[in-house]
Amino acid sequence: MGMIAISLAIARVELLRLLRSPTSFTLLLLVPTLQILLFGYAIRPSAAEVAVAIAGPATERGDVARLVGAAGLRVVASDLAPGKAAAMVRAGRAVVGIELPTTPFEPVRSVIDATDPNLSGAAEAKVEAIYWNGLAERNKVADIGPRLRIERLFNPSARADWAFLPPLSGTIMMISMLMLGALSLARERELGTWEALAALPVGRLPLLLGKVAPLAVIGSLQGLIVLVASVWLFALPVHGNLPAFLALFPLFAVAHLVLGQALAARARTQLAALQGAVAFYLPAMLLSGFLYPFATLPRWAQRLGEIFPLTHFARAARDATLRGQDGWTILAHGGPIAVFLLAVVALSLLQHRARLD
Repeated sequence: MGMIAISLAIARVELLRLLRSPTSFTLLLLVPTLQILLFGYAIRPSAAEVAVAIAGPATERGDVARLVGAAGLRVVASDLAPGKAAAMVRAGRAVVGIELPTTPFEPVRSVIDATDPNLSGAAEAKVEAIYWNGLAERNKVADIGPRLRIERLFNPSARADWAFLPPLSGTIMMISMLMLGALSLARERELGTWEALAALPVGRLPLLLGKVAPLAVIGSLQGLIVLVASVWLFALPVHGNLPAFLALFPLFAVAHLVLGQALAARARTQLAALQGAVAFYLPAMLLSGFLYPFATLPRWAQRLGEIFPLTHFARAARDATLRGQDGWTILAHGGPIAVFLLAVVALSLLQHRARLD
């Protein structure tokens, strides 16, 4: 009981200090608002309009332009003389240039700007589909043979924002908790208040729990706000066990808060603590499956990505929203996060002990 009372007292002091800090509220509210607006409205990789220019005989250009528009591409010029479509690609005025043949048995040329392979790869696949579709219509073989039926599970409209909105709450929590955990301890050490706290006749664990408890509550609320905004603004479905998913929020927040504390205990200044936080969360974002599909990473990168709590949080988020999994399946993703938390708690206590000694 004594340890719990001490932790609660320290937590109360930490909460009051946090409520008086405008910087903390900027980090907790303004940054998540900007991120969810950017990821929800601005970053739409599958909805990128690819500019297409079409050149060749006038009798063929109309049908090709119709197929290009049906494929979701944007025709910027369709009445060009032969060779002009390729020239527009070289000049940077189009991503794809389609040169239709002017003589029999001449191939159709598709000139593509491959500066950005992510964009040009998708455009190339669509151009190939347009070619074979047009060829089938011309030869009147489109209705011959069995039809192809594609069924999309969990995301029938193939919305790109639904791919990264579920784990976005974890990404924002990770960044905020790392920063707050690192800055709170580094600032107190620079001001000398940390040494005063460390001199109290309490153990290192109650002191650590008291420091991170109020921040973990605020971080969990931050993640909940992002999730609610995703559902409200972007119609993100929640088909799974939501309470099980929300139960992972405090665990995830505490893991990164304690890591921030450990980084700050190792660093000598706030700047060094921030550098350590950035050095952690950038690889976590890249290797967790948040920005890039986890299955496309090399094997060594996948093994490294399994270390980061964000990897398992992202899986739990998609299970709770799109995939509609049960509570036990979602909670199972918390196991690796708990192991990570135990490791960083031990590291943080060792760092505090080393600093005090």
